[in-house]
Amino acid sequence: MGIQSRFFRKVSGFCVVVLSLLLAACGGGGYDSGTGGMGSYTVGGTVSGLTAVNETVMVTLAGLQTLTLPNGSYSFSSYPLAMGAMYQVTATSSTGGKNCVVANGTGTVGTTNVTNVDITCT
Repeated sequence: MGIQSRFFRKVSGFCVVVLSLLLAACGGGGYDSGTGGMGSYTVGGTVSGLTAVNETVMVTLAGLQTLTLPNGSYSFSSYPLAMGAMYQVTATSSTGGKNCVVANGTGTVGTTNVTNVDITCT
């Protein structure tokens, strides 16, 4: 991947964060302290395809939080988003060298937790 491509990925991630914060400011919400108050929803999904023992993949929510995950369900519970906030989830290659693809990695939070951001590693 070229330097220019990495630069645009970082800039687009930054833009998603800024837009999310602006939208949250308009709605009187934003990032919640994790208390689970009304209008706070988490982003998550399922990781699959990791086959080696202790194999993991790094998954990031718009530069806010990075999780190191094995196969199974996950959630960015430390950063709940307000209704109407935009999100972007990215994944890097696994510790076993697999290529991991994110499905439904960008979107706008509705009135429920986002649970369909799935990561498949091959």
